[in-house]
Amino acid sequence: MEVVVEGDKSVVYGGRFTGRVVLEMMHATPPEIDAGVEGPDTALVHFEDGAVTFWHSHPGGQQLYVVSGDARVGTEADGEVPLATGTLVVCPADEPHWHGAMPGCDTTLLAITWGTTRWTDRAPV
Repeated sequence: MEVVVEGDKSVVYGGRFTGRVVLEMMHATPPEIDAGVEGPDTALVHFEDGAVTFWHSHPGGQQLYVVSGDARVGTEADGEVPLATGTLVVCPADEPHWHGAMPGCDTTLLAITWGTTRWTDRAPV
């Protein structure tokens, strides 16, 4: 068993977001372990004032839980979907999507991710 008291806070991914985002890695799967099989990465992601991710996907999928604030997520099929605090989103393996805060709001998402994120250089419209 491992008890994590506080994650590692850092601003990450540079141009992979449309605004300021702070990622608090709570638990990273060691690189020698296949996260798609052995276990996920778990992070709190703090999106400031409307910031969102670029389009991306995950080989093992991702779950997003809205911890606080007003969030949004988008896919090609569903467009932009607003999310209230307490909402859980389950992204299937390899589904391109984006997520973050509603304009004028900050939000924190708990992100549980299986496998290495596959980023694109495309921001949501």
